[in-house]
Amino acid sequence: MIKNFLNNIVQVCEKSHDGVGPYDLHEIWSSDDFKSNIDFIDRVVIPPHSTVGYHKHGNNEEMYIVLEGNGQMTLNGEKVQITKGDMILNQPWGEHGLVNHSSDNIDLLVIQISL
Repeated sequence: MIKNFLNNIVQVCEKSHDGVGPYDLHEIWSSDDFKSNIDFIDRVVIPPHSTVGYHKHGNNEEMYIVLEGNGQMTLNGEKVQITKGDMILNQPWGEHGLVNHSSDNIDLLVIQISL
């Protein structure tokens, strides 16, 4: 199966995990597409001044791959700056959130795998 993540249907969503502002969600792959424990692979575009609210995960791992942009990520209470090319891994039962404090979009590939 082949999909192009640039051509998927875009959903405009609001307040990711009780964050602030809108973001674009491109659902690329769902758990139905895999035989493994992958929950989803999505492209998420977060515009300036929008956030992913700080939240805790369950028994899964989630990775953010920054395709474009930069912002501030909070991982388990520690604030770090992220930029294009960074790959951020949220461990099982970990906490994280993201703030786009820049004037450009943050374009992410988000992969979540259940354990």
